[in-house]
Amino acid sequence: MTVKPNFLIVGMAKCGTSSLAQYLQQHPDVFVTKHKEPRYFSSQGMQFPMGGPKDKQVESWYVKDWDKYLELFESANEKAIGEASADTLYFHSSTIPLIKEKLNNPKIIIILRNPVKRAFSAYQHLIRDERESGSFDEALEKEPERIKDNYELIYHYKKVSQYYEPVKAFLDNFENVKVILNEDLQNDTANCLKEVFEFLEVDPNQEIEYDLRFNVSGKPKNRMLHESLQSENKIRKMVRPLARLLFPTEEKRKRMVTWLSGKNMNRLQLSNATAKELYAFFQEDTEKLKDLIDKDLSQWRY
Repeated sequence: MTVKPNFLIVGMAKCGTSSLAQYLQQHPDVFVTKHKEPRYFSSQGMQFPMGGPKDKQVESWYVKDWDKYLELFESANEKAIGEASADTLYFHSSTIPLIKEKLNNPKIIIILRNPVKRAFSAYQHLIRDERESGSFDEALEKEPERIKDNYELIYHYKKVSQYYEPVKAFLDNFENVKVILNEDLQNDTANCLKEVFEFLEVDPNQEIEYDLRFNVSGKPKNRMLHESLQSENKIRKMVRPLARLLFPTEEKRKRMVTWLSGKNMNRLQLSNATAKELYAFFQEDTEKLKDLIDKDLSQWRY
């Protein structure tokens, strides 16, 4: 029997989708694909190749074939079966019809974050991966041109942080949509996860380890260490036998890599002038979103 996902974490990018997926994976009745961000639904409406630095490398993450996508779920027999692709929400005009065609009416989880902090986190993500070199202000100025030149969505700093239209589109098209805030996931993790588990109709009291944050952005203190933690290389091969001895399970090794990656990051600082300008830019969208999802977004003000 073909196994299909019955829930999707659809984004938004740099709002905590990686952390949420890692937390959900710990629940015995929840299956989340090990393949991080398969992006099948967004890939069907996108133009390739993308035009930004290292975008061709990023393109290799996309699972563009339906049968290959279904293979990600072959081993799943849990009650809640899903995947997390942080760009599905952004490309809503093309992803929603395809999701309805392929999956009918899955449960939808949307996680959102202070739009200014999300945009700056995306910039730090690109600094981290050496895909951005100028200042944040310069990057904001280049955004319209980069969108025109088909850069990957991570470069769409302001546009991705405008949540109202894509969230409304998902609420209008699917019966079961859960919107959560990144701030709640960070500050009240246990209760936030309990709500998500209830939404997925699995045991809400399952104990989850949530002491780590995943996919942290910033400027690496040590570039060599960062590269060795992120990709296969000589250093990684050399330390692998010791790592397996010290951390015998894959889960423990993954947690150590995540911890080291976070400790190796310096968080950059957003200038007050740029922050003030961005908060003003997002104010109207945030007000509309607040009424749409009926949540207190006062912490998203300047």
